[in-house]
Amino acid sequence: MTGEHTMPTPTRFRAAGDRAAARLRKRAEWAAVSAQRRAAHDRAYEQWTTGALAPYRITRALDAAELYGPHVDIACGAQEPAVDEWEAGTRYPSFEQLLALAALTHQSPDSFIAREGDEDLDVRDTTMWCHISKAERARWRPQITEFTAAAVEECPGTNDYRATHLF
Repeated sequence: MTGEHTMPTPTRFRAAGDRAAARLRKRAEWAAVSAQRRAAHDRAYEQWTTGALAPYRITRALDAAELYGPHVDIACGAQEPAVDEWEAGTRYPSFEQLLALAALTHQSPDSFIAREGDEDLDVRDTTMWCHISKAERARWRPQITEFTAAAVEECPGTNDYRATHLF
């Protein structure tokens, strides 16, 4: 031997260690994603209990997914015309129905929560108005940004329901 350093040849033990490390990294990634989903779920629940859903966000998600009709109500665990009433802001969905709606539309549950500045959004003030046909402009209605107080108060689980119906 001349004293030269040679690279150790990979052994089956080293290869097994690399695979184990890769599995651990993958588990850590899954755990991080799971924690993010749980955090979003918890934020959505906290906001839901305060009545912070925005009806127009429900409408926007359903339109984007091209979902219409009574099958949407059934998929969300509701009876016709519940989803129409959610969009109108006159009935507040239960949290389980919100989760079903989120899954159906491939949205996060917190995507239905009202955001700062939502009230200021008006398609007539954007360039989108120029791309809308005359027929669509005639049918245009302002977005419904919040649920009625009665709708939130009548939904079991919300803070308003607890304050009104529970001792």
